[in-house]
Amino acid sequence: MFMQQVFGPKVAVVFTALVLWTAFGSCFALLLGYSRVPYAAARDGNFFGLFGRLHPTQGFPHISLLLIGALSIAFSFFKLKEVIDGLLTTRILVQFVGQVAAVILLRRRAPDLPRPFRMWLFPLPALVALAGWIFLFSSADWQPKIWAIGVVLMGLVSFLIWSWWTGRWPFEQRFKRDQLP
Repeated sequence: MFMQQVFGPKVAVVFTALVLWTAFGSCFALLLGYSRVPYAAARDGNFFGLFGRLHPTQGFPHISLLLIGALSIAFSFFKLKEVIDGLLTTRILVQFVGQVAAVILLRRRAPDLPRPFRMWLFPLPALVALAGWIFLFSSADWQPKIWAIGVVLMGLVSFLIWSWWTGRWPFEQRFKRDQLP
């Protein structure tokens, strides 16, 4: 409407087409980029091997692309505000709270591990950050919290299935048969 008021209806139509083309290109690039995450994890042996396949003639991770595309389509049926709230709340729970827990566990379990930096007054800054993230999570509406907890539970179930399937922790055997007396 602004472009129509300033430059007329023809320029407004061209400008709108350019904005839509840019939005489409951005979404297409994000879809292709994010499809590389499950692919790379599978290629490194840290995710289901099915997602590590490349298309036989075109050389792109087609199974991973189908997964990300299906998830994108499914989430397009929700309101944008719900999706953004769910993503932010999930990120708080998974990434930020998880990072604080990981830093504390790493320092406790591997105190001699070389680190490129030091955290002054450890663990106080980590605990203050944890309190802040927990406060932000608790101040969210109930629906994004349910989604975030659901994502964590789905990830946990997927991890346990993958671990069982590949024989990794917590399902790895302590001793191999040839090591038994």
